[in-house]
Amino acid sequence: MSLNKQMILFIASLLIIVLIGTFSLNLSNTKKFLQEQLSTHAQDTATSLGLSLSSIEDPTDLSSMETMINAVFDRGYYASIYLTDMDNKPLYKKDNTQTLEAVPDWFIKKISLTAPPAEALVQSGWIPIGTLTVVSHTGYAYTELWQSMINLLIWFLLSAAAAIVIIIYTLKYMLKPLKQMEEQAQAIVKKEYLYQDSLPSTIEFRQVVTAMNAMVMKLKTVFERDANIAEKLQKMAYQDSVTGLSNRRHFEMIIDGLLAPNEEATAGIICIIRVNKLKDLNDQYGYLMGDKLIKSVAESMKLHLWHPNNLFARLNGTELVAVLPGSSITQVQPLIEAIRQNTPSILKTLTTESVPTNLSLAYMHYLPDQNRGAILANLDFAIDQASQLGENKSFFYDSGEASNIHNKPWEQTLNDAFSEERFLLFQQSAYNLDRSVHDQEVFVRLKEFDGTIRSAGYFMPAVEQLNKTADLDKLVINLAIHHLNTQESTSAIAINLSKSVLENEALKTWLMQTLHDSSKHLKNMAFEMTERLVAEEKTLSWPLIQELKKRKVKFGIDHFGSRLTNMRYLQELRPDYVKLDAAFSKAIENDEQTRSYVSSLCELTKSLDIQVIAMAIENEAQQKAFTELGVDYFQGFLYGAPSPLEH
Repeated sequence: MSLNKQMILFIASLLIIVLIGTFSLNLSNTKKFLQEQLSTHAQDTATSLGLSLSSIEDPTDLSSMETMINAVFDRGYYASIYLTDMDNKPLYKKDNTQTLEAVPDWFIKKISLTAPPAEALVQSGWIPIGTLTVVSHTGYAYTELWQSMINLLIWFLLSAAAAIVIIIYTLKYMLKPLKQMEEQAQAIVKKEYLYQDSLPSTIEFRQVVTAMNAMVMKLKTVFERDANIAEKLQKMAYQDSVTGLSNRRHFEMIIDGLLAPNEEATAGIICIIRVNKLKDLNDQYGYLMGDKLIKSVAESMKLHLWHPNNLFARLNGTELVAVLPGSSITQVQPLIEAIRQNTPSILKTLTTESVPTNLSLAYMHYLPDQNRGAILANLDFAIDQASQLGENKSFFYDSGEASNIHNKPWEQTLNDAFSEERFLLFQQSAYNLDRSVHDQEVFVRLKEFDGTIRSAGYFMPAVEQLNKTADLDKLVINLAIHHLNTQESTSAIAINLSKSVLENEALKTWLMQTLHDSSKHLKNMAFEMTERLVAEEKTLSWPLIQELKKRKVKFGIDHFGSRLTNMRYLQELRPDYVKLDAAFSKAIENDEQTRSYVSSLCELTKSLDIQVIAMAIENEAQQKAFTELGVDYFQGFLYGAPSPLEH
């Protein structure tokens, strides 16, 4: 029972006791008063009537006496009046035989009222001739007492009801700060930092609220400290201090993940920009001018080569690189040309009399199963070729390895696959050390005519270029729900949502309606988005995430920690879990800076009760390294390759 109800019950009980005592005391005093009135009334009547009878000249005139007795009897409320002679023989008696109809019998039996007889001597001169006895009728007293009790009871009930209502609203007002403190305490349990600006007027409550506010500020400071540490470690480990782009270490981590054949990786384009004669510029105008040029080139690269899953990095002092997964040469070629044509305007911003520098640009295809060293070697060759072409020139290095993929008639292939239902769902589960399953992440596969199973990295670039992402998302969700309808599942099926769900209102409406129609399966469903969508597309992604959370659907962040972003958004968003980017698994064993950064991420998420899942775990050494840092669950080929969801 709440404190509010207990206090209401306690005060109401005291009030009722006081009112019952007051009621009983008033009833007792009224009874005592009426009892005395019965005696006084009878005695006064006996005295006055006795004197009247004594004034009759003929003491034997009984008829006159009867007339006088009847007159008095009819005027008052008496039980009996009788006259006896000196020998106690009755001369005349008058009785009232009326019954009480206005007073209940139980009340008469419960309340005992007695009417004592009053006597007076009747004389003729100095000679006594008889005794007059008068007994008052208790009916009048009972009627008065009953009416008094009814009035007192009505007043008692009205007073009690009014007092209880006043108590309820008074306590509600007085204990309002306590409710706010309860909400503040619950917020602290949820790792939310609710600060009360208005302090209660009650001294005790004010002291408690002040202490709670101090605790909230302390916890918030701890979270801010952890977030700052994570951000600082992120910048130290992975960010170039001049351009704000990824440094070489971060580039190598990410590109290794993109090239891993075991991941859902896709082919794409990699571009490199070299600033020639940067040393001459630094020697002539100073390093600040050189840094200004590098920043300008980096901004131009980011502006023209923006891509949903891009990676921009500074490889060394003079070279910048852009990795564009899923892009084709036809898409990137005009963008490279735009950067090349913009180069003179970039050089003009240096405001120097003579600029000894120029740019060289090169780009090439890459495939998921290629070696990083081979790609970097090809990039070096391509950029050297661009330099030999002259100032501000570009060069495309065609190794011929990606031509088969990009020349495939994808539109007809995908249309046939959709119509013939040749898309399948595979799954890979995330486990803890006790082998308990956290979720089954689903991957879409394409089954070709010859039975070959193709991963998403093979066909997703074509799906995106042909604007069929929404169709594929809808298909994946329908296949997952069909699986839940046909097979019992004890773990959640995790579905990765693409940007099409955020931008396509029709698809978003369809998703919400589908979840409503499949409400019995919501506990076995989870949705994920990449950290880029969550952090950089907040206006689009967060409303959808809140809708999912209202429906009690689990939500997770995929590729977590790989973006150079502020982690404070976790405090407001509160995902159920995060999946570390697979790139961390490549460096977690040997790179101390990566270990420190992942450790800070785990501390930050644990402070918010967010579960952490390490991805691309291929050996026990990686699992052990992540376990030491506080990771809860693990997913990767150590536990098995993706398998058909139906099995």
